[in-house]
Amino acid sequence: MNAIKKIGIAAVVALAGLAASIASAAPGGKFGAADGNKDGALTKAEACAGKTRHICKNFERMDANKDGAVTRSEVKGFRNAKRVAKGLPVRP
Repeated sequence: MNAIKKIGIAAVVALAGLAASIASAAPGGKFGAADGNKDGALTKAEACAGKTRHICKNFERMDANKDGAVTRSEVKGFRNAKRVAKGLPVRP
């Protein structure tokens, strides 16, 4: 087998490995990864156990409806309220 074919095969194998790792990544970034039961909301235990320190630290303030869970929309609302307080535009 010549060198060009070996390089081509190595590239295909590397791309396949990259595609598999991307496909297995938790959807929704840190929030999705921390959501252990995949119900779309984080409990305080999930937020503090995962890589969501900001949510853990501000959990009670983010939990707008005080149901003991923080949803993505509550996180977004909290973030936008902080931006407005600083005179910045809200993010969609």
